[in-house]
Amino acid sequence: MKKYILRISVILFAFFYYNLQAQVFTFKVDGKLINGKIAEAVVVNLGDVDYLQIRAEADDKIVYLYCKTSAINGELPAQLKFREHNHEKGETPDSEIIWVPEGPDKPQWNSIKGETVVTQHDPENKVISGTFEFVVEKAQYSSKANAKKPSAEITSGIFSNVQYRVEEKKEG
Repeated sequence: MKKYILRISVILFAFFYYNLQAQVFTFKVDGKLINGKIAEAVVVNLGDVDYLQIRAEADDKIVYLYCKTSAINGELPAQLKFREHNHEKGETPDSEIIWVPEGPDKPQWNSIKGETVVTQHDPENKVISGTFEFVVEKAQYSSKANAKKPSAEITSGIFSNVQYRVEEKKEG
C-alpha cells in the first residue's frame, strides 16, 4: 500500500509541476476567449531592431506578439507601448500584435493601439511572462476615401512561462 501511495504521489507531483511550468497564451477578442498554443518563440531581427516574436495558434487562427528586446532587459514590470512605425525617424513600437483570425492566406489585423506589460523575464534561461491588450484593425483596401476599417479589441491577454530561443545572426 505504501508503494502505491508513493507512486500516486510522484505521478501527482509530476502532473502539477508540469502544469505550473506549462506555457500559457490566452486572450479575448471582442469578449471571446482564445486559448492559443505556442508554436514558436524566438528573438528575430527586424530592420536594425531585435524583437521577441511569440507565435501562437488556435485552430486556424494565428497571433504574433512582438516585444522589443531592449525594452524588456531592464527593471520589471516593463510597460511596452505600441506606437506607429515611423521609418523616417527610425521609430518602431516597443510592442505590437498581429492577429490573423481567418488563416494565413487571409488579411491580417494590425495594432493601432495597446501595450504589453512584461512581469517576469529570465534572460539566462530564456523564459518570459506578462500581459497584453491591443486594438487591431483589419488590413484591407478601399477605393473610398477615409473608409472605416473593421477593428477588434484584444483584451485579458496573458503569456506565461514562454520559453524562447535566440535566432543566430547570419554573417554576410
